[in-house]
Amino acid sequence: MKKLALVLILFITCQLSAQDNSGYVMYSTILLTPKSGHVKQLNDGLKAHNKKYHTEGAQQVNVWSIESGPRAGSLVWVMGPMTWTDNDTKMSDAHSADWTANVGPHADMGAWEYWKLVEGMTYAPEGQSAKVMQMRYFEINENKGNNARHIFGTIVKAYKELNMDIGLHVFTNQANAGDGRDWGIIWMHDNWASLDKDRNFTDKYNEMYGENAWDEFWENWNEAVNFKGMEIHSLIPELSVSGSN
Repeated sequence: MKKLALVLILFITCQLSAQDNSGYVMYSTILLTPKSGHVKQLNDGLKAHNKKYHTEGAQQVNVWSIESGPRAGSLVWVMGPMTWTDNDTKMSDAHSADWTANVGPHADMGAWEYWKLVEGMTYAPEGQSAKVMQMRYFEINENKGNNARHIFGTIVKAYKELNMDIGLHVFTNQANAGDGRDWGIIWMHDNWASLDKDRNFTDKYNEMYGENAWDEFWENWNEAVNFKGMEIHSLIPELSVSGSN
């Protein structure tokens, strides 16, 4: 069976603020690759299924299209925010049967993953309704986890103090398949045009932390992590809870 690594992606829309009494925010994700000639059937099946079974609470779903990289053309089905306890509530027979009849025949399904938001490592502009996200994956070098959090924490702090117009969120992989994707870092954009905007972040970072601070960040960051790839995802509103609002 062809190995399909799940993309984060979680997502993560403006619902990141939906942290509940569990004390954490987590999403489950599935990679769905349309079978040849089945794109329309898959979209139609997901639209009906999600509208019927995935509009509320921990079961709510958003669907993202992968727009770059080797998995371009696949979809990421993102459910949550949820907790581990939510998995104790089983899907109904009708729910499972609907997926089997209307979704399963039209896609190759990758493994299931869970991604947890790192407490304190998140920034969401007020009122943002993200439609495009840049995802970068990193492997944390041995015994460097605390270093990585401290180093990247300076970026998150800068985003907050500068009131940046794009969101930034760090997730940890709770079901790592051994492919090195320990962290998923997401930059959230309102639209594609946002990627064209020059925000002069490097200069602003140096102003905050001192001359050559940006170069020092990269030196320390590269000692703590290994880059494992990047993808761009776009929301498919008609298949998603956030698109129906």
